[in-house]
Amino acid sequence: MGVQDRKAREFQRREADLLQAALALSNRDDWQSVTIDQIAQKAEIGKGTVYKHFASKDEIHARLAIQFHGVVLQRLRAINPALATGDRLREVLRTFWEVYSTHTEYQRVVEYCERPDFQRMVGADTRRRMRELGAGFAEVIAAIVRQGVVDGVLPNRPMPLLLFGAQAALVGALKLLWMGNLAGPKEPYLEELTAFVLAGLTRRTRASGRVGKPA
Repeated sequence: MGVQDRKAREFQRREADLLQAALALSNRDDWQSVTIDQIAQKAEIGKGTVYKHFASKDEIHARLAIQFHGVVLQRLRAINPALATGDRLREVLRTFWEVYSTHTEYQRVVEYCERPDFQRMVGADTRRRMRELGAGFAEVIAAIVRQGVVDGVLPNRPMPLLLFGAQAALVGALKLLWMGNLAGPKEPYLEELTAFVLAGLTRRTRASGRVGKPA
């Protein structure tokens, strides 16, 4: 391994250590008052080194949110495209549910970075990464919906309208999940969410005049 390769690996390792430290500190009630100094100390890295990786604390939080959503997108892209539309949609919902269930440590930073004004606080490269993630999610979902329309499983309606109820239900369910408002085992809640979303996507509407086949 050459000198440049070693330096690159060391740079990546330090960056990963900083992100892990910031994530750990985000699970304190006073997390928003945590300083770059504290993150550096937690990562056992000099404060000056932090700025070689991130321009600000908001940039660190943004990277954590990107990291979290990247896990979701990677799993969505791994869903077998040969599955029937209904099964693919079930896998989409399960993917979101499982990632949000098993990575609750990201809750505070993800919700913070979803604020409408947040993108104005970060650099152009971070905004680009966030837009690319959004485009990736849209691409995966659109592909499933288009195939569902072609197969006659989903009604041929404008995509924003077709997906509005499903998106609202999913966002609300994930919010309740992270708030800890779901008592008992979580699987029955996923089953209820899935049944509700699929029923909404395939229902008869005046706009379409069609009945979706059961998914």
